[in-house]
Amino acid sequence: MTRTATDDLKNEGFNNPLHILADWMQFTLFMRFLDAPQPADLTASAKRGQDLFGTGPDKPGIGCAACHTPQMRTAPVMMSAVLQDKPANLYSDLLVHNMGFKLADNITQGAAKGDMFRTTPLWGLGQRIFFMHDGRTDNLLEAIREHASPAGCNDKAGCPKGGYPPSEANTVVKRFEALSTNAKQAILDFLRSL
Repeated sequence: MTRTATDDLKNEGFNNPLHILADWMQFTLFMRFLDAPQPADLTASAKRGQDLFGTGPDKPGIGCAACHTPQMRTAPVMMSAVLQDKPANLYSDLLVHNMGFKLADNITQGAAKGDMFRTTPLWGLGQRIFFMHDGRTDNLLEAIREHASPAGCNDKAGCPKGGYPPSEANTVVKRFEALSTNAKQAILDFLRSL
């Protein structure tokens, strides 16, 4: 139940046992006030990886932060003052991007075509076991490489005529692959610290 009255004339008291919040609303409130995952302390390697990842205009790195934006802010005005204008270190731009046919699931949702996905927040990545939108790998290096995809089509039914455009992450993955083994490991160390 959602309280709409300013008094209890209509028996809408918040503590009225006849009115229990719907499950979806209880879950919404739980998620709203849940604290963000806390990153681990950065090792020297992880600090280098953070710079290579790209965490700001003075540290563009290889460009991961173009989509996995390190920090956003909550709205300046919200119903809950404790959540107003707070930093959210989610490592996502929350936008939808073309990821190419290798990741395509051929599911269209609204304006998002079958190869388009919202940038997954990376916060809490260090505690995850599986990666990618479908959990296809438990290998973080493989997950990074899966971001690259040429234009084309997969063998799944539902692929559009002419296929999908190339992944928007191709340039970043190419830069990642050009790094030394130690530099790649530094980025993996940074990601595992999140």
